[in-house]
Amino acid sequence: MSLDDTPDTSTADQRRNAQRAALLDAASEMLMRGGPDAISLRKLAARVGTSTMAVYTAFGGKEGLITALFEEAFDRLADAQNAVPRSPEPLLWLEGLGRAYRQFTLANPSYYALMISVTMPVSEALRHEELSITNPPARGISRYPSYQNLFDAVEACVADGSFAPDGDPMMIADAFWATVHGLCSLELAGFYPSAEIAQARFSFTCFAVMRGLLTEKGLAKLQALAGA
Repeated sequence: MSLDDTPDTSTADQRRNAQRAALLDAASEMLMRGGPDAISLRKLAARVGTSTMAVYTAFGGKEGLITALFEEAFDRLADAQNAVPRSPEPLLWLEGLGRAYRQFTLANPSYYALMISVTMPVSEALRHEELSITNPPARGISRYPSYQNLFDAVEACVADGSFAPDGDPMMIADAFWATVHGLCSLELAGFYPSAEIAQARFSFTCFAVMRGLLTEKGLAKLQALAGA
């Protein structure tokens, strides 16, 4: 075999990755629109224009597909957050993470709907991690890098005196997560009459929550940043 006959493994990998992403995208939309019963490997394969065997090869079956969907949602959110510069001013970093969360939501509505949806079927892999009806998938959020990014930003705000030194970083991170999650859920559900109003409500509410947690030093810094 000559060098020219050597298979291009990088191209093959790219094709497999592209097909895997297409399968996940299609499956996330099927699940969001039709619930757990909508997931059919045969229908999924037909929708993407491939074979059922390709789905089994990529995910090992329905359980593997469901686990991959859950992981993909948080991976995409982490990618969006990792793109936010880690400013030496942690308040700016925290604000940027909030904006990244909303941008992820609007760009990936089907994945966002799966992240802690009560209609999300729990795969055996997740059950083995002790996630069940009494301990649902949402409780595992804190183990993902996307949550850790938020937690790190909050810790940095506590460390530099913007938030009270005796504040519980996890409690504060939970408050911010709940705030942005609730606002984004309302926006996707059509609660706001326009994207402009949704953006204004998002900024107003996030700022109000942050302001309520600030120390005098933190408030002075925020005012200085707002006036910059």
